[in-house]
Amino acid sequence: MLRNILAVIAGYIGMAIVVMGGLTGAYLMMGADKAFEPATYEVTTTWLIVWGAVSVVSAIAAGLICAKISKHAKGAVISLVILTGVLGAAKSVYMVTREIPPENLVRTGETSNFEAMNKGIAPKWVSIAEPLIGIVGVILGAMIVCPDRKKSGSALE
Repeated sequence: MLRNILAVIAGYIGMAIVVMGGLTGAYLMMGADKAFEPATYEVTTTWLIVWGAVSVVSAIAAGLICAKISKHAKGAVISLVILTGVLGAAKSVYMVTREIPPENLVRTGETSNFEAMNKGIAPKWVSIAEPLIGIVGVILGAMIVCPDRKKSGSALE
């Protein structure tokens, strides 16, 4: 039981580390001018592609970590899927319903990584897609670690 709880926590922390590291690294390499549309905090299509790739990789990594630590326990993977879905849905509701302050609409000068994280404006569909990508990625990651589960069609059976 404790192993499964630790597996879920480690998987979620692993996902967070990959997301933070991947997006921070991408932002530092791309810079504000390639991450945001000119003079705004609206993200570019290039940034959305990078975000999508990092999201998929991080979710798969979380599933791998969880399944490996739990020694292929389906309960741990299901718990991580639920945690990812619930926390992702909560974040989605916040992001879709939040009011954007007027000062977050206009970008001037250099934009720090911290400022970019707080002021970046992505399309609403991104907030809705994020937990779905997380859920599917966790399941795929678990399926990689548990190839015998693939034969029956699901990592969660």
